[in-house]
Amino acid sequence: MGVDRLCFGTSTFVSGRLRPGKDPAPGIAALRSAVSAGVRLVHSNPKLGTQWAIRSALDSARATRIRHLVKAELPLDANAATVRASVMRAVDQSCDTLGVQRLHAVTVEIDLKRTHDHAMLMDSQAVAAFYTAVAREALRYGRVDRVIAYCHSPAHLTAALQAKGLSGVAAQYNVAEPWPALFLDRIEGRGLPFVGMSPLRRGALVRPSGHDESNSARSLPAVRWAAADPRVATIVTTMSSPTHVSQVISALRDPLPLASVRHLATAWLAAASPRPLPEGNGWSPLDRLEPFCLPAQEGPS
Repeated sequence: MGVDRLCFGTSTFVSGRLRPGKDPAPGIAALRSAVSAGVRLVHSNPKLGTQWAIRSALDSARATRIRHLVKAELPLDANAATVRASVMRAVDQSCDTLGVQRLHAVTVEIDLKRTHDHAMLMDSQAVAAFYTAVAREALRYGRVDRVIAYCHSPAHLTAALQAKGLSGVAAQYNVAEPWPALFLDRIEGRGLPFVGMSPLRRGALVRPSGHDESNSARSLPAVRWAAADPRVATIVTTMSSPTHVSQVISALRDPLPLASVRHLATAWLAAASPRPLPEGNGWSPLDRLEPFCLPAQEGPS
C-alpha cells in the first residue's frame, strides 16, 4: 500500500526556472527510483523547464504506463480565447516535451498575480465558472482525459465543488495547511477524488534528525499525517534523491491514525492566526502530532 497514492512532483527536482543551478543527477535518479518502486503518476509544470528531465529519466528507466498530470495556470479574468489558447499551449508543449500523445490530467490553477480584477477572486460564482470553462476547453481539445481544479483557499474549494466537468480537486495539504481535511466529506459526497499537494511544504516540514534514518517513516511524520485519511486519493511531493524516495514510501506505508487528521484540522480552525504557519503564533504542527507518532512499522523495501 502507499505507492499507488504517490505522485512524483517535479517543480524543483532538477535545474529549471526555480533552481537554475541545481545538479540534475540526484533528481533524475530519484524519479528512476520512484518508478522502479511502482510510482506511476508524475506532476509537472511546462513553465518551469523541468519536463526535459522527466523524459530523460523515464526513457532511461524504460518506464511504461506512466500517467502525467500537468499544470495549466491562467488568470481568473481571462477571456474565452485566452483560456483556449493557454490550455492548448500547456497541453501541446507538455505532450511534445514528455513524448506522449495525451495527458492523464490537467491541473487547473488560478494565477493570482496575473488576475487584474481582484474582486473576482472573492466571487464564488466567478471561480466556479472559471473552472467549468477551463475544464470544457481542456476536454474539448481531445488530448486530456481529466481536469482537476487546484484550489488556493477554502472559498475556492467550495466554488470548485459547484463547477462542472471536473474529475477531481486539489490543494496544498500538510500539517501547516490542514484545512482541506474539513472538506473531505463534501468532496467524497460529490464523488470526486482529492489530490493533496506538498505534504512537506517544500522541505519546511522535514523533522531535523541527528542520525541516519535513510529508510525510516519516523523522519517524515508530516507525510504519515497526509496519508492518514484514505479519502486523500493522491499525494504529490517532490523527491530529491533515491533516499528521499525510500523515506516517503516508508512513511506512506505507515500512516498516522485517522484521528490525527481531525485533531490537526480543528486546531487549525481554532487558531487565532488567519494563516497559521509552522512557526510562531503558538502553531507548532509537528509538535501537535506527537501524541499520534507511534513507533513506525517498517514497510517492505
